[in-house]
This record gives sequence, structure tokens and C-alpha cells, in this order.
Amino acid sequence: MRIIDCDWLEYRYGERCRMNNNKENKWRADFHKALGNPVRLDIVDFLLAGEQCQCDIFPRIGLAQSTVSAYLTQMVRAGILRVRKDGVRKLYRISDERVERMITQIRKLAHEMTIS
Repeated sequence: MRIIDCDWLEYRYGERCRMNNNKENKWRADFHKALGNPVRLDIVDFLLAGEQCQCDIFPRIGLAQSTVSAYLTQMVRAGILRVRKDGVRKLYRISDERVERMITQIRKLAHEMTIS
């Protein structure tokens, strides 16, 4: 991933860098918001084991199917999950190896920070 030099971009393109930062900040906020719920974190933890059918996610989470579907959709839109169809089944997985590593590291950190 390339780091953008905003000073150079602003000099060269005016407001372009500021607009890119706003777009990136919105994406980051949406990403973090999608992970800001314990149930959604349970879903992500379940998917760390690999791709799962939504039909296996619903009973594991124990909430209404419509609620879990909304959570899954939010995490797909935020870039945390990917979904693919296999016939009538929807299969969900962590979207990217980097996202998976980040989630794993945050889990480890949470464990370390909450040990009494």
C-alpha cells in the first residue's frame, strides 16, 4: 500500500487531497462502526475459521434472521466481509487477509488488556 504525500497532492491538485482524506475517513468510520457491536464481533470471530453459509451463522448467533442479515450486510458494505452465492445459499468470509490479521491482533490485544 502506498502512502500519499498530502502536501504534494495539495500543491499539485488543490483540494483533491482533502477530499480523498474525507472519503478515506468515512470508509474508516464505517469500517469501525461495523465492528462496534459485540454480536457483529461474534460473527467475525466465527468467520475467522473460514467461509460459512448464512444458514450456519443464524443459529450460532441466536438472534432473528433479519437482524443477523442486516449485520452481515453492514459488514459487507464496510469491506469486512465478502459474500458469494452458491445456488440459493449465501456464503460469507472475511474479505481480505489484512482484515483477518487485524481482527486477530485486536482479539489478542483485548485478551491481554482484560486479564485481571
